[in-house]
Amino acid sequence: MSKSNNKELTNWLAYLAVCIFWGSAYVAIKIGVTDIAPLFFTSLRFSIAGALMLLYAFLKGIPFPSYPREYVQSAIIGLLILFGGPAFVGLASRYISAGAVSLIVASIPLAVAVMQIICYPKLRTANLRIWLGLLIGFSGVAILIFSGGGDMRLDLRGVILCLISVVLWSAGTIYSGTVRLRSHMIVQSGLQMFFAGLGILAASFATGENHTLNVSIESLMALLFLIIFGSILAYSAYMHIIKSWPLAKANTYAYINPMVAVLMGWLILNEPITPGILLSMAVILSGVILVQADTSKPQQVLETAESAA
Repeated sequence: MSKSNNKELTNWLAYLAVCIFWGSAYVAIKIGVTDIAPLFFTSLRFSIAGALMLLYAFLKGIPFPSYPREYVQSAIIGLLILFGGPAFVGLASRYISAGAVSLIVASIPLAVAVMQIICYPKLRTANLRIWLGLLIGFSGVAILIFSGGGDMRLDLRGVILCLISVVLWSAGTIYSGTVRLRSHMIVQSGLQMFFAGLGILAASFATGENHTLNVSIESLMALLFLIIFGSILAYSAYMHIIKSWPLAKANTYAYINPMVAVLMGWLILNEPITPGILLSMAVILSGVILVQADTSKPQQVLETAESAA
C-alpha cells in the first residue's frame, strides 16, 4: 500500500473514531449521570482529561503560552463550549433520551448560522439554499419537541437545557474564530478542558450537588470512556481530520453522531426508535447538510459549528 493510501486510511480511521466516540458519548453521559451528579460528572471528565493532556505536553517539552491573555482566551472558549455544551447535555440527559439529546444538539450548525447572520449583516444576503437549510433544520427540531420523539413525551426541562447548550456552544464556536491562539493544539485543548472542568466544578458546588463517588461500576466505566475516548482520543482525531481534509468534509461527523447515539441508545439502554425519531432525524440532518454544503467558500456563505459530546 502506497504512502498516500496509508495516509488516507489513517484519515478515515480518525473520522470513524470521531463519529463513533462522540456519537456514543450521549449514551455514556446518560449512564454516568444516573449515579453521579451531572455537573460533578462533567467536571471530572474535563478536568481529568485536560490535566492528562497538559501533563503529556509538559513531559514532551511542548511549550505553554507565554502571555496571560492566551490563558484567558482558552478559559473563555472552554467555558462557553465545554461548560455550555456537555455540562447542560449532562443535565438534560436526566430528563430525555440520549437519542433525543443528540438530535437537538445536531442543530448547533444551524444556530451558529443564525448567530452569524445577526452579528455580520453582510451574511444576511445568504443564498436561498442557506435559508432553506435553516428552515428545514429547525423544523426538524420542532418536530422532535412537539411530537415527543414519536411515542415518547419529552420533558420540557430537558429540551430547554439542550437548547441552552446549543446557544452557548454556538457562541463559543463563533468566539473561537475571532481569536488566534499561538500555542500547540495539545496545550490549547488541555487548557480549554481543564478550565472548563474547574468552572463546571465551581457550578456544581454552587448548586449544592452531591460530590460522593459511592457509585456503580457502570457510571465509573462511563466516566472512564468519556475521559479517554470521548475527550482525549476523539478530540485528537478531530484535530487530525480537519488538518487532512477540507473542513466541510471533516464536519460531516455532526451528521453521523445522532444516528450513532440513537442506535447506541437502542442497543444499550433499550430506548425506542420510533417513527417520530426517524422523521426528526431525517429533517434535521437534511437542513444541516444544506447549510454546510457551501462552507467551502467562507467568503460567500455561513460557517458552521464544530459539535462533540
